[in-house]
Amino acid sequence: MARKKSLDEGPVLSGRILDSASHLFYERGYGSTSIRDIAEAVGISSSTMYHHFMNKQDILHAIVSRFMTDFVDATVPTLRDRSLSPTERIRRVVRLHIEFSQARRPELLIGNPIRYALDPANKEQGIKLQRAYHDAVQEVIEEGCRCGEFATDNVAVTTLAILDMLNGIREWFSPSGPLGLDELIDRYIEIVLSTLGARDRSVRT
Repeated sequence: MARKKSLDEGPVLSGRILDSASHLFYERGYGSTSIRDIAEAVGISSSTMYHHFMNKQDILHAIVSRFMTDFVDATVPTLRDRSLSPTERIRRVVRLHIEFSQARRPELLIGNPIRYALDPANKEQGIKLQRAYHDAVQEVIEEGCRCGEFATDNVAVTTLAILDMLNGIREWFSPSGPLGLDELIDRYIEIVLSTLGARDRSVRT
């Protein structure tokens, strides 16, 4: 039987629910995970769960919102740092993107939960956060093209291609595989700069 938890834990318990749910969604899939599964993983009753979240969709929305808000807060300031060249901003944000995504991998789930699992009411906020990051990346690429650091004839398509490539890492990368995280990051920085036609493609740490 699940252990009773005090409702006084509030945000702490809500965070534990999100952490457990994200791992279950990642391991089993969103559709194959029930409210009861999540409650048992946290060690609470289903009734206690409903004091914090209305339903499973509410939990998914909270996971996605938490991750995307933290991701945007971690990456966009670097992309908008005009004290750095566009090339250096891209180098740094590729590293941030990969490191952050790997550190918070269970919250990424499998596939794209923002577009395929969230209901329309919740989807809008998730897409807005995605757009904030996308737009900041595209603005840096546009700036790099204007100042001659990058050379691409279609900034919009190139931006989408780079983001798809970086997001795709979550589907296959394993820390226990033959490619270490640092080597992966260095290779992807090189690939991204090559895609942008960057004049300076050296990898810096």
